[in-house]
Amino acid sequence: MIENTYLDQLIGAARITDLTANRNGDVVASVSTLSSDGSRYRNQLFSMGVAGENFSYWPLSASDSGAQLLALSAAGEIYFSLDKEIDGAEFDCEKGVYSLPRRGEPQLAFTFPGGIDHLEVRGRASGELFIFSADAVDRDFESAAQLIDDRKKQGVSAVLHDEFPTRFWDKDKGIGEKALFVKELDKRIRRIELPSGVLTDFTVDRTGRRAMVNIKRELRGVHERNHIFLVDLFGKEETVLLCEGNERESFEVANFSPSDRRAFIYRHSHWLQDQTMKVELCIYDFEKKELTTQLCDQDIWVTKAVWIDDNNFAAVADYQGASAIFRSVVDGESKQLTDDQNNYSSLNYSRGRLVALCDNHQQAPYPVRINDDTGAVSDFPDAPLDKFTAPGRLEKLTTVVEDGTPITSWLALPEHSDGPLPLVVFAHGGPWGSWNAWTYRWNPWVFTEAGFAVLLPDPGISTGYGQQMIERGGHSIGAEPYADIMAVIDDVVQREDIDGERMAFMGGSYGGYMTNWVAGQQGERFKCYVTHASIWNQEHMYFTTDNGGWHEWMWESEDNVRNTYSPHQFAQNIQAPMLVIHGDKDYRVPISQAHMLWFDLKRYSSHLDHKFLYFPDEGHWILKPGNSKIWYQTVLAFLKKHVMGEEFEAPRLLGNPHPQGRYQKPEEQVATSMLPIIQPVPEFLPEHQSGKDE
Repeated sequence: MIENTYLDQLIGAARITDLTANRNGDVVASVSTLSSDGSRYRNQLFSMGVAGENFSYWPLSASDSGAQLLALSAAGEIYFSLDKEIDGAEFDCEKGVYSLPRRGEPQLAFTFPGGIDHLEVRGRASGELFIFSADAVDRDFESAAQLIDDRKKQGVSAVLHDEFPTRFWDKDKGIGEKALFVKELDKRIRRIELPSGVLTDFTVDRTGRRAMVNIKRELRGVHERNHIFLVDLFGKEETVLLCEGNERESFEVANFSPSDRRAFIYRHSHWLQDQTMKVELCIYDFEKKELTTQLCDQDIWVTKAVWIDDNNFAAVADYQGASAIFRSVVDGESKQLTDDQNNYSSLNYSRGRLVALCDNHQQAPYPVRINDDTGAVSDFPDAPLDKFTAPGRLEKLTTVVEDGTPITSWLALPEHSDGPLPLVVFAHGGPWGSWNAWTYRWNPWVFTEAGFAVLLPDPGISTGYGQQMIERGGHSIGAEPYADIMAVIDDVVQREDIDGERMAFMGGSYGGYMTNWVAGQQGERFKCYVTHASIWNQEHMYFTTDNGGWHEWMWESEDNVRNTYSPHQFAQNIQAPMLVIHGDKDYRVPISQAHMLWFDLKRYSSHLDHKFLYFPDEGHWILKPGNSKIWYQTVLAFLKKHVMGEEFEAPRLLGNPHPQGRYQKPEEQVATSMLPIIQPVPEFLPEHQSGKDE
């Protein structure tokens, strides 16, 4: 197979994955680079100097150390974990937390059996105070460490559960429960007593005396509701319930204000039959003992908020096909700082400036500074990463659908092209999402280099267009979003540079669901489909996913709507080849969904050239560099065959025992006259959306 130059660059380029800063100006970047043999990504920490004045970049860890940033203290001390054994440790399972001052060598700060996940560090007169969460598997440090070592030595992997879920995204939940711990200088680690439930997150005030904790409690056994408590880490004050989750909403901790008078809290309205999902940024005032909603003059879902001072804050949110940063007075008016069609993430406030990662559809993330008064954006000078810019050109499109709603989409095109281009339609995941940012996993430019145009629509249920767009399809995920996408396609194929006779449709997660749905409704309109980590049979999805919200949204409603939008009902309608892709470690959309889809494809349309690309060691996302490259190569080979008419050439590392294929031709199939051939299109679909001629 001929190598794809841009794909090689995409897989091999250094990636900045996170940016962390403290208020005093220290900025640290996490950078992922490809190992010398190309088999894995390695994480390396870089100092980005001081935000706002002096810049000096240097690596803080070796490229092969497996360093993971845990915390950055107010004094500039960096705390991280390393992928290595601890010399002289009493137990094999002990994992270290290391400290690195602004100048000096890393030192082992403390150890914990099995390692920790979330760490916050506070300075005190007696020395640094470490507050962290980790899995507690036994009553004390020594017995826990001995237990973990014994399990490994005796080959025991069994886990006894008493809560839902038993696994999460791509990780199996282990023994024990997450707990909150405190480590003071020269004192033993002690566990903090918490209210009943499961600790999911925490944040600590500036003094290190109090923590707000997220406690998850089950509703009807499988549905999660978060409650927020204020806990005194030294036991001098009683624990206080700040926000109580209920049938309709949950809460999520964020962080304290600089004076500890206030704190950010997110309020989540749950996805129920009589309400759509909503995310609101709130502030809890500890003096007034009240929670107030912020940014009421903006119709946005905040993804992260940071304090400028006790009375002012900044927040970032998806916004009109990109993201935007807003500045607001507490309980007051806000103003939009950026409107540049870029996406911002890893927002921090550091030495009088906002710092963040910035990207867009054609440019990978890079570090920037933002003036919190004017919104002016400037690069970090001489940053250690090149700006990774994609080839091709991008057009932003607007399609006004039948009810007058404007639908935004993007069309990625090769830099130069002759004649009408074949079109690949990408449906985004989520369901609440947007094609508003750079992506390594669904990168359209790999496809434009191969000669395709790529359409990226933001239909109903997309974020960044206000709550009305969330509600558009929030309870009918196969109706309005589907109709919106079809309307955008109808609009785009009128262009002279697009060949509407050569089209493919693909997507992952909810985008995979939409791919399956379109395949059952559109007949031969699309030459082929690529469906990744997709929902096929909703009823089975309700009972196998790690996300109880799916069950709560649909199954607990009236029977007649449970499977209204389930693609499996239209398996007999599929008339074009499908490439099914799934990872075995996907617990959000379990592998059983792919197996059921594959069974139905082989049962009803085995004469079509269906294929199943299976990743035994991947989850919902294909993350390993070798697997990621195989993903792109296989998808491209499939599209080139069915859309462009080229010979299928499987990537060499997959083998190719049947170069001519071995699927049955229609005349070779066993007669299946007992099976229905066409399933009626549901009545809620207008005729022009069913694939029929108008």
